[in-house]
Amino acid sequence: MGLLKILKKMCLLAILIVAGVGALLGVCIFFEKLLLPRDYYFYQYHALAEKVLIYLIVIPVVTFLGIVCGRLHRRREEVLEDMYDLFFLWRRAGRVRPILILVWLFCLYCCASSATVVTKDKIICHSPLHPSGVAYGYSDVTQIDTGFGQKRFALLEYRRKGNFYYQIELDGRRIVFSTPGVNEDIARYADETYLELEDFDRRLTSLGIPKRSDEKGAADCGLDKEYVERFFRIIARGKD
Repeated sequence: MGLLKILKKMCLLAILIVAGVGALLGVCIFFEKLLLPRDYYFYQYHALAEKVLIYLIVIPVVTFLGIVCGRLHRRREEVLEDMYDLFFLWRRAGRVRPILILVWLFCLYCCASSATVVTKDKIICHSPLHPSGVAYGYSDVTQIDTGFGQKRFALLEYRRKGNFYYQIELDGRRIVFSTPGVNEDIARYADETYLELEDFDRRLTSLGIPKRSDEKGAADCGLDKEYVERFFRIIARGKD
């Protein structure tokens, strides 16, 4: 009976996590359909916003569904109690709950609106202050930095050892592309991973934009050889 109870809890957790991930994908699809121009090439959330967005969506969804399951079963499962505690000690929040919801919605808005979109001739920077985006030309980029992450432990994924990143400086801000979301309607990018970054780099370097790049850390990259070779081509092109 004990094993059966454990299996039930594991199945419940698996279902809730899948639902949370599904909600995250739903938000991304909503962003793509509603905010992205039809001719976009690729886009990338701000590195920190992308990480926080996962927790802002997955944890509340999992917690809410866990509470619903607990109500339906009319019992207090230990695993459901843990979910309550995960979401800002929701049971003990009392009158503060509306404030927490407003804070959550504000954080969700800030993260969802912090993205950079690249089209054929524009770089569109979305932010909480400019949710509709500010458009720049490729020639507005002032610096390119590209290479591999060097830190064994890092909060931001692109800084971790062996992870390739492509950073540009634009209007006084630094924008990092590491795992962009591509336009699946463009067959060239749908079939070739990271090709969008290589094309983007080719366009920028042809404009004579200064570039700093370093191959250090490439040995720690765990991706297939064809992708590592693509990264090497990006690093070598137009190098100072």
